[in-house]
Amino acid sequence: AEIDIMEANKYAFHSTLHTKFDHGGKGCGYGGGEGWNGPRDFVGSQYGPGAGCVDTNLPFEVEVAFPVNDQGYMKGMFLTLSQAGKYCPIHMEVSDYPGMQELSQALSQGMTPIISYWRSPDMLWLDGDGTDHQGPCHVDVP
Repeated sequence: AEIDIMEANKYAFHSTLHTKFDHGGKGCGYGGGEGWNGPRDFVGSQYGPGAGCVDTNLPFEVEVAFPVNDQGYMKGMFLTLSQAGKYCPIHMEVSDYPGMQELSQALSQGMTPIISYWRSPDMLWLDGDGTDHQGPCHVDVP
């Protein structure tokens, strides 16, 4: 099991829940790929260099919560991206994922959630424009 709280760069932000045998998982955020459409929970005018809600040229905050149900299992992963001086926080959630029980058990056994901020000459898997051409990057910009 894996919880990617943040896989991001200046142009894209993904959060994903994965069970042991679910490589794709279920996620939220904004970004794309080379031949697949990534999440579209917000747009580049909200998150990215010079964006109106989260300008990625400046520090920003990532808040995450894992509320539980009556049985003590995760109901979801709820995220908020915010930035000082900006008054339009970005809210996202991943819920209704069939692997919540497995993820809850992994967390209770000491799993470390993942937080990463990427830079590489090969980033279209994270920030590509996707088949719908709505993602942030049409070419790699290292």
